[in-house]
Amino acid sequence: MSDVRESGVEASVGPSEGLPPWTFVTAERRILALDYSIEELVSLKHTATAALRIRPVVRHVKSGVIIPTWAYGRLADSDVESIDRATLEFAGRLRPSDTEAKLPLVIPQSFRNLAGRRGRAGLVQATHGSAEALKTRVIVEMTEIGRGTPPGRLNEVTSLIGAMCKGVFARLQPGRDAAAAFKDVRLQGLALDAGDVVGADSDVAAALLEIGEQAQGLAPLLIAQGLHSDGFFAVAEVAGFTHVALRGHDAPADAAT
Repeated sequence: MSDVRESGVEASVGPSEGLPPWTFVTAERRILALDYSIEELVSLKHTATAALRIRPVVRHVKSGVIIPTWAYGRLADSDVESIDRATLEFAGRLRPSDTEAKLPLVIPQSFRNLAGRRGRAGLVQATHGSAEALKTRVIVEMTEIGRGTPPGRLNEVTSLIGAMCKGVFARLQPGRDAAAAFKDVRLQGLALDAGDVVGADSDVAAALLEIGEQAQGLAPLLIAQGLHSDGFFAVAEVAGFTHVALRGHDAPADAAT
């Protein structure tokens, strides 16, 4: 298995007045800040980087506590829209190397936002308004999809995004029947984020095996991202995953005074 390399992608997004580059006030008057990292999706078959993925990290500025993606359901629509819009702006600021510019770029966006016309129209921010670049390079990873998501609406939104972008992935939520919402949806990939799995390494391994079994045959690509060591790669491969991504531990943030 090849090592996951540093992406080398640079972005001019330095801190402003001691805060991360994007901050906003939520509907509940809390200040949230967004940091970003770039992850590499590695093909288990070819042992090579197949795509780059943007990962937003949302923190409560006062406490420094990270808000995981599975908890976005507690945020107002306007808050989720702010996160998605900032993520697209970050994508537009990236300056990849010539080699990396040829790789697909995976951008997470909430289904809640993408279900609206304005959310879908905003995708071109990631490519400076270039519809052609959006079609040839950007893969949208839809988040916030569960068993309660209307199948017809999910199919409709997936089709609309697929006509605009290179591909459409969807994020699986760990648990029983994690793949149930996607049984009648045509997607290029399904992704499990290990950061959404609560527990020890053994729980992560168990989730990989369980969800790998549930998701077989639902999409050509099955991605295990957020893995904290390459020791999980063999488990992911046995479980039927096609791609993996490593992630370092998030550095603790100093609480604002």
